[in-house]
This record gives sequence, structure tokens and C-alpha cells, in this order.
Amino acid sequence: MESKFSISIKLVIMKMKNTAILILLTSLFISCEDFLSGPLLDQNPNEVDDVSVVSPEALLVGSQVTMYGVMEGYLNRAVSMVMQQMSGLQTDYYRDYNCEPIDINTNGRWTAMYGTGGLIDMNTTQRVANEQEKFILLAISQMWEALIFSTAADLWGKIPYSQAANSEFSQPKFDSQEEVHFAILNLIDEAVENFEKGQVFALPTAYDFSFGANTEKWIAAAHTLKSRIYLNWAETNNEYYQLALQEAELGITDMSGQGDWKALHSAAIAERSVWFQFILSNTDYMGAGKLLVDMLERDNDSRSSIYFLNSSSDGIVGVSPGDSVQNASMLNITGHFGMNWSPEFLSWYENNFILAECHFNLGNQDQALTILNETLNGIEQRWRSLGYANATIPRYDDISNNDLLEAIMNEKYKALFLNIQTWSDWRRTGYPTFTDSQNNSTECGSTSNGVGVPRRLLYPEKEKSSNPNCPTGDDIYDRVENDPF
Repeated sequence: MESKFSISIKLVIMKMKNTAILILLTSLFISCEDFLSGPLLDQNPNEVDDVSVVSPEALLVGSQVTMYGVMEGYLNRAVSMVMQQMSGLQTDYYRDYNCEPIDINTNGRWTAMYGTGGLIDMNTTQRVANEQEKFILLAISQMWEALIFSTAADLWGKIPYSQAANSEFSQPKFDSQEEVHFAILNLIDEAVENFEKGQVFALPTAYDFSFGANTEKWIAAAHTLKSRIYLNWAETNNEYYQLALQEAELGITDMSGQGDWKALHSAAIAERSVWFQFILSNTDYMGAGKLLVDMLERDNDSRSSIYFLNSSSDGIVGVSPGDSVQNASMLNITGHFGMNWSPEFLSWYENNFILAECHFNLGNQDQALTILNETLNGIEQRWRSLGYANATIPRYDDISNNDLLEAIMNEKYKALFLNIQTWSDWRRTGYPTFTDSQNNSTECGSTSNGVGVPRRLLYPEKEKSSNPNCPTGDDIYDRVENDPF
């Protein structure tokens, strides 16, 4: 049976009448690590291509595939190592894991965000869709822009946004993290308005790989994304917990997972999961992080064998920064994380953890504990429905205060495996604590205060060398604006 992805592409191509469009899509779906390589990654991100002959539907297809590479590729791997869910064992990944990253490693993903397939094409998609009154198509593109650039601001802090992908600004200014995030909140509101407008033209069902143009699911995802952004600012102002709570109450609630915003992958060579492609080609570059493995084993949490493969006769083995051990267990690409794996960018369980954390910080600890256990029950049932009949996840009774907050955040950390949001959660709350099963610190790197955990990514080498507006004194231990303490 053909995959939904393959069928969608065929429908797209059947509707295209221009050879240039076919060439564009063919280039996007060539099989390669991260879906992206070659000359497109070296283009000026503010040099707008001639897309007058390309339909907004075609551009939306290309943007989705490009953004899979952004959300699932190197940036995701870098965060998974900072958060010690995964470990880096060889080459630059060993350097990354031991807090000695190289700025050239972020060049490709940065250019993908801003260049062809990224913000340039998103802007064109939105302009043309608006002119053609294709408001649902417009809103879908706005949501992708909101996800990508809210995430980018979480990773780097200041980034180009208001002047980016604009031919008038060859060297765009860097907007503050606050300016970016609150512009994104307005963009999400515009997207919701456009979803509610609808459109008289045929819905872009075949072009939307997330929800098939289902506006109810998109609007719920919009509220969850707004909730995440507000939550990530709660360290600066406790009032953001109330705003995050209000948005989460309107967010993704379908515990079946049908409302989760996910990537779309299949067994076809050009459509496989980005993580699967990377591990298959680089089997000894990355493995399990000891911090996560220890937490799962301590809690008798069966997800250790879902997430990772046994390492010979040693069972599940995790590695900490600085360890001499190199036989870390591999990501379980023969099981759940195989070629078809579609990671969730936003999910019902993230929405539930937001509800629990907000209730805790607003003084409703009983409600927070109830939601926590309901969420853990739902996650356990989810894994059992996926074929892991013996899946077991801990529950919590009679805990309060910091013990309750720690439980909420640790369980969120375990559930959001390979999700970039875990870094913002740790910066905001301090959980999980970076200690191994022997209570030894697993932090790495040197700061003025001694050993630490990175708090942001380095700016790309190309941006630093070509844009004088790029902040100087680049340091992975610099705090971003919504992480002041």
C-alpha cells in the first residue's frame, strides 16, 4: 500500500502544469541525510528567487520538507546532546557533547530556515495565498513560520526576523528574543483568524502533510504553540503561567495522538525519518545519554528499551560527557524510531504537562498532580497501543512542593524524547538535574562560575563572517532573555 506521503506527492504533481515546479520538487525529494544538501545551503538567505511561476501549494510542499530537516536534523541532535538524552561519541559529535561545539555546524540549518524552502518561500506562499484568498493555505504557512522561528529564538536568543528574507536588507538586524517571540504570537493569532475565514477554493488537503487542512486540529495546535511560548517566558514573569494555562486549555487534547503536529515519513528512501537516516549512516557517532538512561532505570520506566537498543551483553548503556566508555546503546531504529517514525513537534502530552506546570505555579497543586498522573496513564496506554504491551510508567502519590514540580518536569523530559523544547524546560525550571546514578555531576565545560550546561547554540560561522549585525562574544553559556536567572 502506498504511504499517505507518496499519495500526497502524486496528487501535488498531477496538479502541476509547469516543468519548473516539477524540477523544484524533484530536487527536494532526492534522498540525502537531513533531506538537504548541496548548493541550496550556500545561497544568500536574503536573495529572493524568481518564483512567479510557482504555485503557493508547491511552495508549501517544499517548505514542509525543508523544515523537517530543520526540526529533525542537526539542531535536534545538538539539543539532545545538551540535554544528555543522546551522547556524542565520534568526530564533531564528541566535541558537541563535551561542550566544545564548532560554529560551522549550524551553517546549514540556519540557511535552510531563511533561504529557499525557508522564510523566503514562506513569505511568497503567504503573499500569493492572500492575494488568491486561499486563507487556509496562508494560515498553514504562517503556522510553520511560527514553529520554526519561535524555536530558533529559543535556540539562539537574538535572531534576524523582522528584516530577514527581504531583498532590501542584505545584512538584516538581529531582533531580540522577546521581539521575535511576541511577533510570532501575533502571527499565530493571524493564522487562527485565517483558519476561521476558510476559503471558497478547494482545500489544500493534499498539500498539508500535517492535518490535511483540518482547521480544528490546526487551531488546537496554534493554541498549544502559543502556550509553549508563554510558558518559556514564565521565568521572567509569573503572570505568563496564567496566559500559558489559558492557551493550553484550548490546545491539543486528543489523547489518541490524532491531533498531534507531527512530521510525515514513510519507508520510501527519500521519505525516511531524519534520525533513522542519520543513525543508519553514522552508527557509532551517537548513543544513549547516561542522564536519561539512569532516570528511566531508577523509575523502573520501561521506555529505556523502547528508546534504545541493548549494547551487547551490558543491556542499555548511557554515556556522560567526559566518560571513557564509548559503547553507548544506539537509538532503537529497529523498533519505534525506524524509517517510518514521525516525531511530534507539538503533542497532547506536552500540552498536558504545560497544564500541570501552570497549575502548580498558580497554587493548584492537587490539580497539577491529578493532571500529571492522567498524562502518565495516557502515555502508558499510547505505548501499549503501539505494540509495547508491557510498557510501564511510574505514577506519583502524596507529593507536593518542589518534589511535585520535579516529578512534572522529569516526566516531561522523559516523554519529550528528542524534542527541542526540553532545553527551554530545563533553563526555566532547573529540571532535570544533571547528575548520574551515583549522584555525580554530569555537567561539562568551563564558565566563570566553573562547570556548567550550555544555554544556547553558537551563531553560524557564515553569519558571523558576513553580517556585522551578528552579536559578538559568542558563548554557549550566555543566557538568553527568557532565562535571566
